[in-house]
Amino acid sequence: MSNKNQSSISQFFKKNTENIPPAPQPIKRKLETEEKESVDRTKPPSDLLALEYKFLGPGWVQALQKDLNSPSFKRLKEFLKQEEQKYTIYPPKELIYNWSRSPIDDVRCCIIGQDPYHGPGQAHGMAFSVKHGVRVPPSLQNIYKELKNEYPGFQPPNHGNLERLCLENGILLLNSTLTVRKDTAGSHGNKGWEQFTTRVLQVLADRHKSKGIVFFCWGNWAKKMLEGAKVDKKKHLILSSVHPSPLSASRGFFNTGHFKQADEWIKERYGRGIDWMVQSADRVDKAPIQGEKSDEPIAKKPKTDEKEEEKADVTTSDTQVHTNDAIQDVQNIKSN
Repeated sequence: MSNKNQSSISQFFKKNTENIPPAPQPIKRKLETEEKESVDRTKPPSDLLALEYKFLGPGWVQALQKDLNSPSFKRLKEFLKQEEQKYTIYPPKELIYNWSRSPIDDVRCCIIGQDPYHGPGQAHGMAFSVKHGVRVPPSLQNIYKELKNEYPGFQPPNHGNLERLCLENGILLLNSTLTVRKDTAGSHGNKGWEQFTTRVLQVLADRHKSKGIVFFCWGNWAKKMLEGAKVDKKKHLILSSVHPSPLSASRGFFNTGHFKQADEWIKERYGRGIDWMVQSADRVDKAPIQGEKSDEPIAKKPKTDEKEEEKADVTTSDTQVHTNDAIQDVQNIKSN
């Protein structure tokens, strides 16, 4: 082919492609939560809020902005700053807001706890949940038992890490107090956390008032929290019982059917319910979640017989945290 013909062909294709618009680029759909959050997380209003702006999950900084800047929250942060200089505080800073990893608009149910676990390597920012490698606490063992009652195919796993269950189902595991001093249950109570977490409940209830969400109210402490938040029972489903602690579980926690009720109620409103079986041993990840590290080594426990093991259950930190709440439950049952 002559150079002249090659030139003519090149000019023809160039001329006929000049007016063709470029192929459209795929649009990355933002999550609803991301669209609503307009806060610049790189610029916290003060050094005291650097942790919140870095670790609060999608949508939460925007939703709680007024509360984060309130005088009461600043006093709480000053208190925590002083505590850190004298004591070991749990959970580690970067895990205090681990519960908020479930984006605010994705939350479908909230389970309310009381105090973080105060033993080494236990607390990681989610109520009732513990890190991999930590023995399953008695209250969580009872939660597993009730799941087994309602779902016979459920196999209790050999760990108590509930992160996957929460992230795949929009479950919020919120303690009323988010920090604690090592080996001292209730040490950060009445310092300002309760006021903040009550607001979390209020924000959740208001955010989901059109379709509603489920609140698990186990024990008198959770009941007081919900009453303080003034959650509307007509718009949301509140499932109440005694606390799953060994001190009270047999007096009204078992055989409530709460997990199935939550699943059916959510499915009716959102089209997809709560898959509690995610936590079953045949499905849940057995290995630690990538990047998870214990802040302190966990001591190996010597082997014990069944009676000693049972006795140890009653004295574990989980029971100590919820003792007053469970005792109050028992007293209320007797008085009725």
